[in-house]
Amino acid sequence: MLIYYNEKERYFHLFNQRISYYLGINDFNYLQHFYFGPYLENLDLQNLTSRGDWGWQYLDKESNSEKMVPWTHFHYYEDFSMMELPTHGGFDKRGAPIIIHKPDLNTNYTKFTYVSHQILKGKPGMETLPSSFGKDEACMTLEIVLKDELSEAYVHLFYSIFEDLDVITRSAYIENKGKNSFHVVKAYSMTLDLPDDNYYLTHFYGDWCKEKNICRRKLHDGKERIQSNYGFTSHNENPVFFLERPDTNEKNGEAYAFSLMYSSNFAFEVDVSKWNSTRILFGINEEDFSYCLDENEKLFLPEVIMAYSSTGRGALSRTLHDFVRQHIIRSPYAFIDRGILFNSWEGATIDFDTQKICDFIEHSKILNTEVFVLDDGWFGRRDNDYDGLGDWYVNEKKVDLHRVIEHCHKQNMKFGIWFEPEMVNPLSDYYQNNPHCILKEDNNPLTIARHQFHLDFSNPKVVDDIYEQMIKILDTYEIDYIKWDYNRVVYETYSYAYGKERQGEIYHRLVLGYYSLLSRLIKRYPHIMFEGCASGGGRFDLGTLYYCPQIWCSDESDPIQRMFIQYNTSLGYPLSTMGAHANANPITSYQTKAQIALFGTYGYEMNPNRLSEKEMEELSEVAKIYKEYHQSVIENGTLYHISSPNETNFLGLQSVSKDQSTSLFLFMNLLKEGDRYRFVRLQGLDPEAYYWNSYDQQTFKGEYYLKVGMNFSRDWFDEFRCLLIELKRVEN
Repeated sequence: MLIYYNEKERYFHLFNQRISYYLGINDFNYLQHFYFGPYLENLDLQNLTSRGDWGWQYLDKESNSEKMVPWTHFHYYEDFSMMELPTHGGFDKRGAPIIIHKPDLNTNYTKFTYVSHQILKGKPGMETLPSSFGKDEACMTLEIVLKDELSEAYVHLFYSIFEDLDVITRSAYIENKGKNSFHVVKAYSMTLDLPDDNYYLTHFYGDWCKEKNICRRKLHDGKERIQSNYGFTSHNENPVFFLERPDTNEKNGEAYAFSLMYSSNFAFEVDVSKWNSTRILFGINEEDFSYCLDENEKLFLPEVIMAYSSTGRGALSRTLHDFVRQHIIRSPYAFIDRGILFNSWEGATIDFDTQKICDFIEHSKILNTEVFVLDDGWFGRRDNDYDGLGDWYVNEKKVDLHRVIEHCHKQNMKFGIWFEPEMVNPLSDYYQNNPHCILKEDNNPLTIARHQFHLDFSNPKVVDDIYEQMIKILDTYEIDYIKWDYNRVVYETYSYAYGKERQGEIYHRLVLGYYSLLSRLIKRYPHIMFEGCASGGGRFDLGTLYYCPQIWCSDESDPIQRMFIQYNTSLGYPLSTMGAHANANPITSYQTKAQIALFGTYGYEMNPNRLSEKEMEELSEVAKIYKEYHQSVIENGTLYHISSPNETNFLGLQSVSKDQSTSLFLFMNLLKEGDRYRFVRLQGLDPEAYYWNSYDQQTFKGEYYLKVGMNFSRDWFDEFRCLLIELKRVEN
């Protein structure tokens, strides 16, 4: 049993051996939150809901008059109470997750009260959105139905708990069971109320090539709001954040994580009330959002993953990693070796012909490449950035794709290809023949970015058109891999496919179109591996990872900046999801570039014909390590953050195989450091086992590495010195 319902007290307990989540139905049929934290067998509701003298007062739901109740009485005070679905328009002024405009009732007051519930085995999916999954015997789901007292609006809340991980998932849908339409103008997936404010908020921020910088600050009175309104999750922000106690560190302390399974505009709010409680709201950004629901229509809200740790932020990250790999990524490539990848972009851009690509394939084979990807430039009239997008047919004057693929497969390499399905060039045939296929506001001049318009993926016909073009390619050519790119901000979001009253739906419908196209292609071509990309990490989120087991982490080719990006990304996402390549950037040696890229999905991006013999040797040595360790240690291993480059002069990342037999330790300094004592403690090893290490060729007991550490005191660390150390369990 993972979910228990106390019928007498009317409360629910979601639990496994490590965590508990309590919620219940109060005397007024509101759904209240009670507790989320370490496992707690019994909860004293009487004690938990006692507030003080002023809390004796409540509003009588029959007469609306104020009444006094005894000290011991279970009472309710809306502005103070911890809620699961707060009202809008009532006492509670801390923010509501759902707001509905009801023109037929001339009110926006929204008050959802309990109707029914059911406890389900397993984890139900969602009709229009990606969602986590789990086996019936390993997870359970609580569904609670609430009704707005003033309309026929119903909300179905879903809470899922997993036996093996300290995670609660939250999702919902809104349903109109009445004859009159209404508009949902705010649709957040979850509310969580915490009874104090002693937390630090950590989230990501950045820009193109500067993704996922860390911002950490103490909560204070008032509201913290982080959002994306770019039409995708964006380089600027990311839909994951953390709350930590002030004394929390890598190994100790209490911490929460929240991650949204969505690839469009999002927002989260962390609001400290006058009572020093903390309210968290997370979901679809309400800016430019208004969704009309007619009779019997539903609006599904994206899922939120909530993780908890009482043993530091490291354990929290590892919980997220395991959950993403086990319960988010649907691809069959989630746990299998995807192979070393070579991408043609930096070596060739769009300036290539058949022979040039065949030469690249042949030379890349020397580097142990297993997947060759032909990037932008193979389609339409794509000899520049001004044309081609939207015309998905092979430019046979430029490249003989059959010959290229045949040559690739003869080298025992898989072949991949680049698409940007959601964009169109104005000069393309598709746009010229379908001028209403794009987003465009009627009363404003049409603006262009990157020589592109954004296709109207809210329109099913446009999605169908692109689908038909893509399957002609995929049915004709033996494609094993697709890099799915996305390179433009969404604006002027007017769709000709919908009336004026539904233009507030377009941002959401765009992402539904994106998911729909991905889903249809994956169903038709289950053997193809899809990689997400949005000018690098602009759409790095759980929604994309549901379909694509990896996402290109950043367009940044500076390996030092890449090191920061990958380290920070790994706080919320596993290494196996991060596309990372060694390239021709002059900052460091190829060996260092490859070692950093190894702590990702690993590949190359350069002109292989220009590599020196020494550079080839450096890359080949790292490739050997990849073949031996990557699947067991990097893709499916357990990650430990040994030293943060955000706080120290050193990066330390260690990944350990699940059986603790092998480990890779990446250690790198930023600025030059001379002689000094330098011991670095490792994590994750079996303290009773013995491990040989490749740094000094010595063998020590696991306990020694954990309590004393690797001794680098004899080493001189020049600027950007990088060490990749292997550890193998051996017999004493």
